[in-house]
Amino acid sequence: MNWRQLLILPPLLAGIALFAWMGGWEGNGPRDAPGEVALAVRIAEVSAAPFRPSVIAYGRAAAASSWSAISQVQGRAVDVSPDLSAGRIVNEGDLLVAIDPRDYESALTKAETARDSARASLRELDATEANTRETLKLERRIEEFLQTDFDRQSDLLGRGSVAQSAVDQATRTLLAQQKVVLDLQNRLNLVPVQREIHETTLATRNAEIEEARRNLDRTRILAPFTGRVSLNSVTLGQFVRAGDNLLAIESIDAAEVLAEFRPQTLSNFFRLIVGDDPAPLMTGEETREIIEVIKDLDLVATVHPTSGESYFWPAKFTRFSGRADERTGAVGIAVQVDDPGRPDPDTRRPPLINGTFVEVRLSAPEVTNAIRIERSALRTDPNGVDFVFLVDQASRLSRRDVVAGPVVNDQVVVLSGLERGDRIVLSDPRPAVYGMLLTPVAN
Repeated sequence: MNWRQLLILPPLLAGIALFAWMGGWEGNGPRDAPGEVALAVRIAEVSAAPFRPSVIAYGRAAAASSWSAISQVQGRAVDVSPDLSAGRIVNEGDLLVAIDPRDYESALTKAETARDSARASLRELDATEANTRETLKLERRIEEFLQTDFDRQSDLLGRGSVAQSAVDQATRTLLAQQKVVLDLQNRLNLVPVQREIHETTLATRNAEIEEARRNLDRTRILAPFTGRVSLNSVTLGQFVRAGDNLLAIESIDAAEVLAEFRPQTLSNFFRLIVGDDPAPLMTGEETREIIEVIKDLDLVATVHPTSGESYFWPAKFTRFSGRADERTGAVGIAVQVDDPGRPDPDTRRPPLINGTFVEVRLSAPEVTNAIRIERSALRTDPNGVDFVFLVDQASRLSRRDVVAGPVVNDQVVVLSGLERGDRIVLSDPRPAVYGMLLTPVAN
């Protein structure tokens, strides 16, 4: 062996010694596995506490009832109330607009004259019938006399006391009288038909009078209720045509807000109150029955400003909108505020003005044992299932599916899936590996 080849041994032995010293190799013994690292997470222990559930939606205030004056006749406006300015208050029964009534007064007079003529014709028919009956009685007595004379002449002809010409003359006279009696009887037989015609004519004339009176009444437009003028498009002297929209009035005794609630939010809200499937409350029943069921739940409705002010307007549930929004699927619920224009000096609450965007809150009686968690702790998987992360007894990460109820501020009510004492994970464990070791840190 060449001595130069032995020069590589010292560096090689030095490297082996250094590797052994750094722990990379410890003879023939096995290597120890690295220790498991626990992830620190914020947790909260589940508890139940009294809670008053509520749901919130938004809408615009509007008058509970409104009325538009659409002209049903035409003519010149001869009187217009000075109160017909937008925002002014008019009282029930006030004269708002008067249309020239002269043409309609003339039409009423003509209709009444035609009715009087029909009544006179009917009275004339009654008198004619009475006279005809009396004449018929007289003509029948004459007929009886002529019948007796004819019988006597016929008897004399049989005994040869009179000529045939006398009998022929008696026959002609009797037949003429019988024709007179028959004409009178036929005339009486036509009286019922003639009376029906006259009565029909009279009924037509009465209908024409009623129509003329309605048209005359329509020339005076009165306020149907006390309200605020929201539209005015008529001026003094203006020619008004039938169908023209003259003005509009909104009621001031009540305001209505149609708020749109998410169907799932309403479903969870009613499930929390009723405790069962709330479907019968939402579908499959008559609207009147639904309203009665909801009233039995003792819900409290309030209307709040969206500006964050502390005052509110008491309201009451009135109706469902009847259909869901085609774009959002939201369900409309209408609440009514009585006397919205009355201010409240104690809370400095201003009047509720129509068109104001407001918040509608439905609140239920207090639930004694409600489980609420922070909204950040509620998660949803790709299938739409709500769940939370839990810390199990071994301080490891696990999952629990839950049914979420209404959301209140930064908390959500859990209807099922959690029990008292469960430890839920508030922070976001990344990566979330089920079974991983956790270090719980109380929130």
